[in-house]
Amino acid sequence: MRITVFNGSPRGRQSNTHKIVASLLEGAAQAGAQTEEVFLEECDIQHCRGCFSCWTATPGECVIKDDMPRLLDVFLESDYVGMATPVYGMFMTSILKKFCERLLPLNTPHFHRDKDGRFYHKGRAKRLPRQFVIVNAGFPSKHNFDLFKAYMAVQSPVLEVYRNCGGILEESHEDAINKRVAEFYDALREAGKEMVINGRVSEAVIKKIHSELISDKEYMARANQYWDREIKGSRG
Repeated sequence: MRITVFNGSPRGRQSNTHKIVASLLEGAAQAGAQTEEVFLEECDIQHCRGCFSCWTATPGECVIKDDMPRLLDVFLESDYVGMATPVYGMFMTSILKKFCERLLPLNTPHFHRDKDGRFYHKGRAKRLPRQFVIVNAGFPSKHNFDLFKAYMAVQSPVLEVYRNCGGILEESHEDAINKRVAEFYDALREAGKEMVINGRVSEAVIKKIHSELISDKEYMARANQYWDREIKGSRG
């Protein structure tokens, strides 16, 4: 089994998003999966030009010569694909958005309609990977993820990880918070294992993943104090 996560954080290997991904993939690897995290900020991905050549002149192949053909191969060779991103402007980063838009060659051009009245394009590939999403927000509150939840509602994901107060993962804190953070990472490892072994993640583990690390009120106070120090420091 092969599990790939495409990380859309501009901070790449230094990101909190990577910390979340790494724990989940560690658990998957322990269960026997071949795992890979692709840092999109290290890749050459140009924006989609909307020319639709991948549907007409060169079916299934984009005319842009960058890293996307290689990444499409990785995508299709995977059994599970995760899209990982911090929340920027209430949605995914522009890096991950570009990647998602460039998946267009995997679809055929003709419209189809499902029983619920939604229109879609059929996939060109014989088999597509099952998908999951990892979203990390530096904001408190669970409302950071409203757009993602609406977006993923039609994707039938095997797992959705929504981590609010994500800045708390940056550094060590008092023992109580460190303990909750450690339990969060343990739950992610268990999710990775269950995905490989069972093809699904149990509700019990999903509940642990979304357990509160710190209250919204306390997180807001800490974050505001941090930015006060940063502003003061930048002014000498």
